[in-house]
Amino acid sequence: MRDPRLELDGEQVSARLLPERGTHGGYSLVIEGITQSHVNPLDPRDLQLEYARLVAAVIDGCRGPDLPIRVLHLGGGALTIPRYVGATRPGSVQHVVELHRELLEFVLDALPLHDGVELTVEYDDGRAAVERAARIAGGYDVAIVDVFSGRVSPRHMSTVQFFTQLGQLLAPDGIIVVNTLATGGLEMSREVGATLASIHPEVVALASPAVAAGESLGNVVFAASGASVDHDELIGRANTGPRPIELLRGSSFDAFVDGARVRRDGDSQG
Repeated sequence: MRDPRLELDGEQVSARLLPERGTHGGYSLVIEGITQSHVNPLDPRDLQLEYARLVAAVIDGCRGPDLPIRVLHLGGGALTIPRYVGATRPGSVQHVVELHRELLEFVLDALPLHDGVELTVEYDDGRAAVERAARIAGGYDVAIVDVFSGRVSPRHMSTVQFFTQLGQLLAPDGIIVVNTLATGGLEMSREVGATLASIHPEVVALASPAVAAGESLGNVVFAASGASVDHDELIGRANTGPRPIELLRGSSFDAFVDGARVRRDGDSQG
């Protein structure tokens, strides 16, 4: 018998929370038939999906263990990473921007946050929120861009202008983390990499070799910063899943991007 608390048929989005979907239990958030995230509310450290482990690897590989941090999340999903940060870094301050109020309220109603997770929520388009915050806020250690409509990432949140504004919200050694889907011959991932590299002196990517070669479905996660990152620490933390992960940097990053165009506001999508 279906549990109505785990189903959302809203005006803007249709979603399901499917129980017992991970190795150790937990729930998969399925939106419009596509699995977007997995969360284990009993153990927020349990990251079942590869992209979530890669995002966590960037956070933990670039910031000292257990230290509280300030994080901006563009895209809420099942709040997998905010729960992880709250569990591994007590005292962290986190802010989530989510376009669909009904989706996040549905997730929080079914799977409430643990006590002690300091989290504020803003319901808006991610870029609009960043443009507004650039005038009044800042100092984030990490800004995570994980926004999708189905399998498509909004183009207006992947341009030079957007990433420049987002960078204004960071601490001097802050990090931008961008999750991309390896679809369409890797065009989106390659262009996001090229765009980040046009702004930041340090840009690396984490992905399975098969994904980076366009031979397998999956995600490419980018980390961009004005400061250097510890590559050995990063790749060591990333290789905790069932398939190997490689760190694309320097010449391997350039080979992956391979002359992809830099995204700018006003460019055509052709």
